[in-house]
Amino acid sequence: MAISFQLLALAIVPLALFSGPVSSFLSSTYSSVKGAFLWRFFLFQLFRLWKLPAGPELDHEGHHLLILGSSVAKGEGAEAGPGPNLGWPARLAKALEAKVPAWRIHNRAVEYTTSQLWYDLVMNKTTPEEWKHYSLVILSLSVNNEGFLLTQEEEKLQQIEQHFLKHVRMTVKELRGRLNASARLVLAGPYANDGYSPKHFSVVQDIKSQMSKWEEVNHFIDFLQEPACDLKGHWPSGYSRDFAHPNSLGHEGLFKCMDLPSIFGDFW
Repeated sequence: MAISFQLLALAIVPLALFSGPVSSFLSSTYSSVKGAFLWRFFLFQLFRLWKLPAGPELDHEGHHLLILGSSVAKGEGAEAGPGPNLGWPARLAKALEAKVPAWRIHNRAVEYTTSQLWYDLVMNKTTPEEWKHYSLVILSLSVNNEGFLLTQEEEKLQQIEQHFLKHVRMTVKELRGRLNASARLVLAGPYANDGYSPKHFSVVQDIKSQMSKWEEVNHFIDFLQEPACDLKGHWPSGYSRDFAHPNSLGHEGLFKCMDLPSIFGDFW
C-alpha cells in the first residue's frame, strides 16, 4: 500500500507543479526572477562598458557634439523605414556636414535607460575634465522607461513624474557644472507614445512645461509638436514602428521639431 501511495504522489506532484494555478505561479515567479536577473546583468554590463569618447575619437580639430539618452536618441525605429532609414541623430549629422569648422557627433545613448541611471553614469563613470571636449550636449530621455505606462493611478503617475523630473534636473545641473562656460546644453522633452491615455498625456505635458523652464538649459526641444505628435500624444498615422518608437517618418518628424539655429546658438 505504501508503495502505491508513493507512486500516486510521484504522479500527482509533477501534475500539480506543471499545470493549473501552481504552474502559473511558478511560471510568473520564474519570469520575474529571470527578468530581475537580466536587468541587473544589463546594468552591470552598462556600468562596466559605458564610457565617454576618448583617445582617437576626440582627435578632431572642429567641434564635438555628444548625444545622451535612451532608444529614440539612438535612432531606434528608423530601420523600419520607409527610406531613407535615418533616425533624428543621423539627420542632424547630415545637416552638419557642410558646417565649418566641422562637427563630430558622438552618440552614447543606451536603450531602456532611466533618469536615475543617467545621473549615476554621469556621477560615477565620468570625470569633470572629460566634459571639456564638448561644444554641445543633447540629453533626450523618456519617462516611459520609468514604468509610466504600467499604471493609470493619478498618485502613482505623479510619483513617477516627480522621480523623473528630479533625476533629469540633477543630471542637467551636473552637466552644466562640468561643461565649459561656452558649451551649450540642450534638453529634449517627451515625445509621442501610442500607449498614452488622456491621464498619461496630461502628465507628459506637465513634464514638458516644467523642463522647458530650467535655467541651466540653453535650449529646450519640444517634440510634442505636429510633425511628430497628434493632439492625443500619439504618433501620427504611419509614423511609428511600434507604440513606443517612431519609424523613419517619425524620426523625420522629430527632426523637424529641432530648431537648429536655437540649438547651436553662436556655433551656427
